[in-house]
Amino acid sequence: MEPRKLPSSILKRLPLRFNYDDNYFTHPYQGIPEEGYTNIVSNILNSDNIELRLGVKFEDLSEDFHHIFYTGPIDRYFDFKLGRLGYRTLDFERIDTNGDFQGTAVINYCDQDVPFTRISEHKHFAPWESDSFARTVCFKEYSRLAEPADVPYYPIRLANEKTMLDSYIRLAQETSGVSFLGRLGTYRYLDMDVTITEALERFH
Repeated sequence: MEPRKLPSSILKRLPLRFNYDDNYFTHPYQGIPEEGYTNIVSNILNSDNIELRLGVKFEDLSEDFHHIFYTGPIDRYFDFKLGRLGYRTLDFERIDTNGDFQGTAVINYCDQDVPFTRISEHKHFAPWESDSFARTVCFKEYSRLAEPADVPYYPIRLANEKTMLDSYIRLAQETSGVSFLGRLGTYRYLDMDVTITEALERFH
């Protein structure tokens, strides 16, 4: 996107360094769940107090809930009555092959003439297991503007959307019985560690 369309705050997400540290994060302790995020979510949902419904749109639920923890797009919750906020979505191309494809978990491709933004090779996220895999699975990620029928992945936070976003935030604050959470519910770019921290804080 043309840089002048983006808010200056977006630069806070980009680490600027004058050394050879190629890690994205500078946290002293970093890691991912040993059995993956799928296992965490499965354990959360494995409760007699939780009824899981798949293939159901939020708008089609007719029950009168005591409280809603809403993690969908904030503008969708209000039926886009103030307009649609901008999101980006991702298309994935799977690569199945033998051996080691790229030698690391993620490589970003920043050149304009490369149509995808990065390739992730998942076995390298678990280096304690990667040597035991004879085959490998990778995904190319293609980023594009989300259309109304797409699944939104990232809020864009365009500079000219600030007034609309502020109005949606005021609507959310005035709405009782609903907690807006996560990237889409708060219309913020959140890394996984911040997302989990905020969820735990909201729980307490």
